[in-house]
Amino acid sequence: MKKNIRKTPLKKFFKRLRRNQTGSTLVEMAFVLPVISLATIGTLEVGVTMLSVTMLEGAISEASRAGMTGYAVDGKTREEYINDLLADRTFGMIDLTNLVINQRVYEDFADVGIPEPYTDVNGDNVYSAGVDSYTDMNCNDQWDSEVGTDGVGGPGQIVLYEAIYDANLMTGFFSRMVGDEDGKIKLTASTVIQNEPYGTPDPSCVAAVKT
Repeated sequence: MKKNIRKTPLKKFFKRLRRNQTGSTLVEMAFVLPVISLATIGTLEVGVTMLSVTMLEGAISEASRAGMTGYAVDGKTREEYINDLLADRTFGMIDLTNLVINQRVYEDFADVGIPEPYTDVNGDNVYSAGVDSYTDMNCNDQWDSEVGTDGVGGPGQIVLYEAIYDANLMTGFFSRMVGDEDGKIKLTASTVIQNEPYGTPDPSCVAAVKT
């Protein structure tokens, strides 16, 4: 014969608690909402970053087309005109204080991004000033890790246009995850063009071997 075990108030309370569904939606929301929020903010961060890259690429493309013709406005150098054009075509979405614009001139497309050749006399696999001889391709009397010279070039010359932008992310969380030590993400856009044969070419630089 089974004994009739009397339920204590505490047992009755836990039994009612197990069956009680009040507030379950709030509990579920507490788990789901952070995930949805992170996904939404992450999507916005990626979208803004991609938009910034697209704007930089468009601005660089337009600036290079203007530069290759040798066009300039009164009261401005070609460099000033191109830099102002780049700033205008980003429509205020780019923080110009974090934007660096470079233009480098080359004699040939194959020269873009390469160092001046040198003879590694001491075999340390790096250029040593005063020891290794080098070919001064840009005629500035020093060895350079990049043969190009600053400027927008003359008729027929090759010009690299490059925009480097340290973008600020919207949230500190993603800044720490994907940004640098300052919470920024580096965006770049570049293009290489050949200037049209306008005007009179500048005197060509004659490369020479030096030490």
